[in-house]
Amino acid sequence: MNYQTEEKQDRFPIALFALFFLFYAGQAIYNTYVNLYLSSVGLSGTQIGIIVSVSTVGILCAQLFWGLVSDRTKTKNSVLRLLYAATAIIALAFYLNSSFLFLAAAVTLFSVFFHPLMPLQDNFALEYLENRRWDYGQVRIGGTIGYCLTVLVIGFFLQDGYRPIFFMVAVFMTICRFICLKLPKIEGFRTKENKSSYRELLKNKPLAGLILFNLTFSIGLNFYHNFYAIYFTSDAVGGNSSLVGIMMFASSVSEIPMLMLIHRITEKIGIKKTLVVAGSVTALRWLLLFFLKTPGLIVPVNLLHGIGYTSFSYCIITYIGKTVPKDMRATGQTLNVLIGNVVSRVLFGLVGGFISEYMGADKMMLFSSVLIGAGTVIFTIWSRKIKEFSEGTNLC
Repeated sequence: MNYQTEEKQDRFPIALFALFFLFYAGQAIYNTYVNLYLSSVGLSGTQIGIIVSVSTVGILCAQLFWGLVSDRTKTKNSVLRLLYAATAIIALAFYLNSSFLFLAAAVTLFSVFFHPLMPLQDNFALEYLENRRWDYGQVRIGGTIGYCLTVLVIGFFLQDGYRPIFFMVAVFMTICRFICLKLPKIEGFRTKENKSSYRELLKNKPLAGLILFNLTFSIGLNFYHNFYAIYFTSDAVGGNSSLVGIMMFASSVSEIPMLMLIHRITEKIGIKKTLVVAGSVTALRWLLLFFLKTPGLIVPVNLLHGIGYTSFSYCIITYIGKTVPKDMRATGQTLNVLIGNVVSRVLFGLVGGFISEYMGADKMMLFSSVLIGAGTVIFTIWSRKIKEFSEGTNLC
């Protein structure tokens, strides 16, 4: 019996791999093309910025709520299944109306159920893989492959017509729900008998520093995903939906080698140096996107995405999974997304939309480059004063 259990634990978790593959395929479609759809039905950059900010208010409330529910519920699988089902249903509601107010409500409602899925999936995967031979990065690579293949193919399929994206998202989320039914149950750990204090999260200085550093990174990343595709397909650059797909493919395919190597990299040089390199490379990426105006040059620049995004996300996600008490891990993951991603959307949704419409997205990329560059310098200085970041200490 013990031999059978060990053999089962040694098997590659193909169902979890498939879950990441399909979820990120759906995310690739929605995140890449939803704002292009909004623009195609007549919404201005300012209106899209308003929708981004309004939907972020919903995400702000939902992220932490679903994290708390996941930690307290009997099984974390049930929360994931609920969110997959709700996301699929709401995606189809986009076909009902194309007015500004309706779309603002639809995007907000969709975001309330869709955006919490990413940190909750990450937390589920980390707990599922605990004490198994497989690393989180080896399974998470399924999401990258799904994202890569989807953005590459979907751009040619759409041909600048974006209405089909919501049906596709609904199909992917429905399949995710059925896969989740087949996965082993992961229990929620937060009970009256086993209840950690939230002060433990607030007192964790390395985690706080990582989340704030991630905020400077996420501001540029959120602007890039929300507005750069619109700029890229404008007359200023001359791109189209097919080239958008190739550009996003270049970004996502660059994650594959990093996900295969990132565990060894952080083991060898530590989290501090890994993040400093990631921040520096990201600053360079945004700076190049400010200067370059030719699709043939812009596309390869996005290969730098793997070094920046993969390093940030892997280190923070695995750090939370290994250092935060079990009964607060889902809350910790959603707190990171709440501050790093959601706050950045609140701060720069309206501002980004205004700048994109009246000054051009290239100006925002310059600002993002300066911001992450300054954040990297501050993180480097600050981390020297935190003993957990001393040389030879590996938090990941």
